[in-house]
Amino acid sequence: MTDEKNAWRGVIAALANPESRRVLGLLLSEQDASAHLASLPLKRRERVLRVLADAGLLDPSSDRPRLRPERFAELLDAAPVARPTGIDRFIVDGRLDHYPARSDDRAAVLQYLVHRAMPDATELVDERTLTERLAALSDDPVTMRRYLVDAGLLVREPDGSAYRHAAPSER
Repeated sequence: MTDEKNAWRGVIAALANPESRRVLGLLLSEQDASAHLASLPLKRRERVLRVLADAGLLDPSSDRPRLRPERFAELLDAAPVARPTGIDRFIVDGRLDHYPARSDDRAAVLQYLVHRAMPDATELVDERTLTERLAALSDDPVTMRRYLVDAGLLVREPDGSAYRHAAPSER
């Protein structure tokens, strides 16, 4: 068999071939594929069995074609899916996908949003500009603006006209 990291290719090759796909379909539905295989010319029958065996889908100890259903779990184990960590669990394509439930995650997401919306810590922006910037990062920019103020990351001017980064002493 090929290295396990690319072993899925053998299964895809088996599925791409109409004859091996038919045999695999019979085996998956727990039917005997012997009659169908017997109807194929010898060379084609040998090729179908070789493709399925090379993919690890056939039980080599069986006297007739028998599916190895554990092969699918083996393939899944061989190529685990990389799961996002940190704020990447909440940010998709640079935008907030969903707001986290845990406070530590919320704090990290808010830090991300404030640095993306206002990268210049000395900048003073009006409410409309801030809302537009947050709209590029979240489906609910008004709520995110409020969360940033509530978290002490942004300060709203007393007259409500503008926002700025909170000084360390204001947090």
